[in-house]
Amino acid sequence: MIILFFLSGIFFIILSILGFIFSVYLILLKVKIFLSWNLIEFISVNMIFFIYIDWISLMFIFTVLLISSMIMFYCSEYMSHDNYSERFFYLVFIFIISMILMIVSPNLISLILGWDGLGLSSYLLVIFYQNIYSYNSGMLTVLMNRVGDVLLLMSISMMFIFGSWNFMFLNNYNFILFILVVLASFTKSAQFPFSSWLPAAMAAPTPVSSLVHSSTLVTAGMYLLIRFKSLIYLSNLICLMILSVGMITMFMASVSANFEMDFKKIIAFSTLSQLGLMMVIYGMKFWYLSFFHLVIHAMFKSMMFMCSGIIIHFSKNCQDIRFFGNLFMFMPFTMVMFMISNLALCGMPFFSGFYSKDLILEKIFMSEFSLFLFFFLILSTMLTVMYSFRLFYFLTYKNLNFFSFYNLSDMILMNFSLLILMINTVIFGNFMFWILFINIEEIYLMVFEKVMILFFLIFSIFLSKNFFLNFKYLWLGFFIGKMFYLNYLNFFYSLLLIKMKNYYNLIDKGFSTYLFENFIKDLMKLISLKLFNNNNLIKLMFFFSYLILLNLII
Repeated sequence: MIILFFLSGIFFIILSILGFIFSVYLILLKVKIFLSWNLIEFISVNMIFFIYIDWISLMFIFTVLLISSMIMFYCSEYMSHDNYSERFFYLVFIFIISMILMIVSPNLISLILGWDGLGLSSYLLVIFYQNIYSYNSGMLTVLMNRVGDVLLLMSISMMFIFGSWNFMFLNNYNFILFILVVLASFTKSAQFPFSSWLPAAMAAPTPVSSLVHSSTLVTAGMYLLIRFKSLIYLSNLICLMILSVGMITMFMASVSANFEMDFKKIIAFSTLSQLGLMMVIYGMKFWYLSFFHLVIHAMFKSMMFMCSGIIIHFSKNCQDIRFFGNLFMFMPFTMVMFMISNLALCGMPFFSGFYSKDLILEKIFMSEFSLFLFFFLILSTMLTVMYSFRLFYFLTYKNLNFFSFYNLSDMILMNFSLLILMINTVIFGNFMFWILFINIEEIYLMVFEKVMILFFLIFSIFLSKNFFLNFKYLWLGFFIGKMFYLNYLNFFYSLLLIKMKNYYNLIDKGFSTYLFENFIKDLMKLISLKLFNNNNLIKLMFFFSYLILLNLII
């Protein structure tokens, strides 16, 4: 089974390199490719299977396949002890195929195949470790995502009115249709109020968290919005809604990460915060900056999850950061990789994260932006540095509080995956910035405004040391660490589902069965008893024969 992981990793990395080369080629030539197959013709509606290839889809495919290949190498050691590693391999493979199908689909029918494939495979991966916590997390994940699936199905039925499901050709503005699409993307990208499933999905194995819940599944909603950009941008109201929801999500996730003690959940809140930032800049109508940050964020966040996986793997699956400390002594390479990804997340100058985050913040500084939202944006940026520094402090600047007997060390193949992603984390941001924004300088800020972001960065480090590392404030964690009690709203979702089940039993299985199904059944019995006796049967045969002859003569 290990050789299967290894060979698939090599296959994916070759495909990702080809995808990147063709993506750069299409950027320079400004070429887009459409491939189509006519599947079904129904009245005036043709169901055509389209494949749409441009630089955005190829760049995203490059990102997905590169991280997938690194995950495959990583899993050859991480999942080697598992009894069901073959099942894990096929589930991850189905997920990758569904993701690529969603990326290249400009048609809502083919897109929902990939969309639902993502939901199903992510559910199966979350419940991979079969225990009650995984089961509850998996149910929360799949039910939250089903909301988005239903909204997407409703948007398919609405697009049927326009005569085509190809949203790339759509030029009719329909407010309700775009609200449905935006809400569907909110559920998949775990935006407020659908955020609670993403931290719960950390019950999955760490390679799944690294691939699914940091760089691919949660960015599917953002990718769908980028595809609908030209029509969504016609409505300032929808853009304001996206911006506001993104800001709420960013702030809530940043605050919650500062009071969380679970290693993987802190990184999950970090992912949620960055998704909120992508939504904010998308709502400002700078979709290309949103995509730029999406690709770069995928690189360093998947590397951060991999580092956490190595630490958890050697710590007997312990995820509480209070047990860790002084890890530089035991696994220096892993901790260096973790530090690099952490600095990229904070937006430290000349790491990849700096090129996207700094550009986003400077664009917002230049634009007409609400002072209230501006305050929350700066506060969320500071909180990002705070939880990054807090996590790094717990892992390094204390004595190890684990068992007396332990074996902590680096691993060869896992480190190979980290090394490739580290190269991308350091240089890919600059390289992509050079490709996308060649010699275009459109940001003009004062020196104070340019330096202000770095000032907030340094200030938040000192603030985190004096406030968030002080244990007497941890009573706040009960409220803030639970995402402002958003977790407990799941209780109301379950009540709603129980209520719907009661209505289903009462109406679908009750009145409708009694009034319609039983009535029709009794009527047919009555008709058969009256008509199909011997005399009536002969009359019926003559009558039908007469009709057939009349038809033939005519």
